Amino acid sequence: MVGPGRDAGSRGRVRVAAGWRARKGARMSIWKRLFRRELKRLLTDRRIAVIMLAGPFFYAFLFGGVYWQGRVREIPIVIVDQDHSEMSRDLSRALLASENLSLAFFGASTADFFEATKRGRAYACVVIPKDFQRDILRGRQGRVAVLLDGSNILIGNVLTRSISAVIAAYRTEARARRLMAGGVSRARAAVSAAPIQAVVRPLFNPASHYGYFILAGLIIVALQQVIRMGAAISLSLDAGSAARAELARIGGHPMTLLTAKVAAAAALMLPAAFVAIRLPFDLFGSPFRGNWLLAFAILTVFVIVQILVGYGVSGICRSALLSLHALLLFSVPAFILSGFTWPSYAMPGWLKTLSWLIPLTHVTDAFRKIALMGAGAQSLWPQLAVLIAWLPLSVLWGYWGLKRQTALHHAS
Repeated sequence: MVGPGRDAGSRGRVRVAAGWRARKGARMSIWKRLFRRELKRLLTDRRIAVIMLAGPFFYAFLFGGVYWQGRVREIPIVIVDQDHSEMSRDLSRALLASENLSLAFFGASTADFFEATKRGRAYACVVIPKDFQRDILRGRQGRVAVLLDGSNILIGNVLTRSISAVIAAYRTEARARRLMAGGVSRARAAVSAAPIQAVVRPLFNPASHYGYFILAGLIIVALQQVIRMGAAISLSLDAGSAARAELARIGGHPMTLLTAKVAAAAALMLPAAFVAIRLPFDLFGSPFRGNWLLAFAILTVFVIVQILVGYGVSGICRSALLSLHALLLFSVPAFILSGFTWPSYAMPGWLKTLSWLIPLTHVTDAFRKIALMGAGAQSLWPQLAVLIAWLPLSVLWGYWGLKRQTALHHAS
């Protein structure tokens, strides 16, 4: 038989449990109202919808179109043949047989090339001097002058490699011809002309396709910018008197509002971000050798961090316009420091540290390793550790920004 004291205690525990469930249900109801409110705002505000939904796809198609070819080919060059010999004509044909080179025109002198560079008609000039064939046949070293337009480093590097490779191959062939003319067999002449052969095997990107290297990274940079901008605009709208009154009617803790806003923004951005990041691989043929689930997990953490950073920037700047200006101001330094245009290890010590602290550095590096190298989580723990460390920091910053923005009405 149960005593009255025990029965009363049981009823008390039941009431406590019922009260806890009621409070939990009320909090969940408030959270759902805030979530629906934020999602509706994100979808109906044209500025936010265009930035957060159309932005990723615009950048994906733009960057994909620019880097579709992946390599710079058929760069126009000028050939100045001052020897007019059989060997000089052979060298000219060898140069033009390269897929990276094309003929702009045969020039009479280097002055023709200088004029052509100013008009964008040519980027290099190969000068084959007089007595080129005679020197080679007499066993002397044949000399070829190469003038490059160094104003574009990318084109200049391609030209340097391509022209050097053609001349090196031609030099070996010329030596072999001279040896065969002296009675040496073709096989022996080939070995003697090139006693050392370097066998270079590029891994992960054998075709040296520039798009494979840079496309995903550029889209991640664009995602960072549009997510931050959309989040900053969204939070700035909560600083108005009407929005502040609406939030007061709904009620709830600021952290409840923060989680609801982040969940709504992530629900909107994650599908768009995932489709945008897959476009280079599905539409433009970039290889992906890793695990898409791992890539999506990293992208999810990155998107949430960027939403919270956008709220933090909004809290500092207060107005939507000033937030956009600040985000645009810091977007270029963040891109430079991410190690895309210049490797982080080649930066000065303090900039290298700053680069290591930026989430963008680790997300772009992780995506490149997953896509091209097929890297798994065990190989990416340094990048994952930095991203995970950014989560609590960004929550604190975003929470501070939200409280500051939603308290503006009271401050006034």
